[in-house]
Amino acid sequence: MSILSRSLALILASSALAFSAQAQTNFPFVLNQAASNFTFGGTTTLGPLVGNPSNMFQLLGTQNLDLAFQAGAQPFASGAFTNGGVVGTNGALHAKITGAFGITLATIDINNMTLSATSPTFTVGAGGAFNATVVLTALSGQFVVTPLVGTPSTTDMTGSTSAPTAVNGTLTLLGGNYRMVAPINTVFAFTDPGTGASGNVTLVGTITADYPFLKPYCFGDGPGTACPCGNNSTLGQQRGCLHSGAQGAKLVGSGIPSLTADTLVLQATSQPAGTLGLFFQGTGQSAAGLGAPFGDGLICVGGSIIRLGIKAAPSGSSNYPAAGDASVSVQGLVGGAPTIRNYQLWYRDAAAFCTAATYNLTNGLQVQWMP
Repeated sequence: MSILSRSLALILASSALAFSAQAQTNFPFVLNQAASNFTFGGTTTLGPLVGNPSNMFQLLGTQNLDLAFQAGAQPFASGAFTNGGVVGTNGALHAKITGAFGITLATIDINNMTLSATSPTFTVGAGGAFNATVVLTALSGQFVVTPLVGTPSTTDMTGSTSAPTAVNGTLTLLGGNYRMVAPINTVFAFTDPGTGASGNVTLVGTITADYPFLKPYCFGDGPGTACPCGNNSTLGQQRGCLHSGAQGAKLVGSGIPSLTADTLVLQATSQPAGTLGLFFQGTGQSAAGLGAPFGDGLICVGGSIIRLGIKAAPSGSSNYPAAGDASVSVQGLVGGAPTIRNYQLWYRDAAAFCTAATYNLTNGLQVQWMP
């Protein structure tokens, strides 16, 4: 093989390795409706388009992003807006076209509109900043024009697309979430077959959405798998089944689950005071995340199990890791990030309560590990 051929082979091999390291994983980001505020306006061949009476609305639903990770404080290497989620408005949009002397020439109603955003892959820079070229596609909706004189017309919006739009946003870590903030200023063109009017509708606002990388699941509160003795905890508190002290123990996480800078801490509270508990990890979830009866509680973790450590709870609380312990990723032999692991605390409850078993469990905690 010539020197040139060997060099080319090395370059191609290096490129392949770089590509595999940048493999993207799909994440459904849930919009924060209260922080995803928009306005609309526009121009038409008949006159300006204004709110009727208001031009304000909010977006809600799910927007999918493909993300590739990297080691370091800023964990995102690249991303892309992808199909799979559905974003809708919090009600119909009502507008009017005004002419001379403020006369309403037509009203416009946009009903049942849902959207999805797509983009080519973009890089993520310092502080999580990214620049993407986004196209919004209508998945559904009806564009209804009612003229001052004449018959109303309805146009199906399905498949309508916005103009390609530059989005300068951020991807960051906030609490236990990936947080995406994406300012949008985009335009949909329209033509009304009834009046012959044409124009543009402009949507301006900011999408704010989260994906939880620390996600509690498998609660002993009733809607999922029933607790063994009807010993359900209070709905909405995200705890395990009640123990003999009439409380459900709770597992949460704090810190960052990163293989290169692991600061994750598993925190269990509301155990019976003075008891011991085992923190453990699994590669899967029991009963598709609903849990299965086990002792006085529900076993939430499944797949390959690894014991992390036994901890005392003198006042009803315990953590892993504590001082001197290996990190969760090291003790749990976590590798190949991005990857998901699941965690739970199995604790002793020797009082005569519920079943003949002398143990119970917290809720489960799903953790999305990063490089």
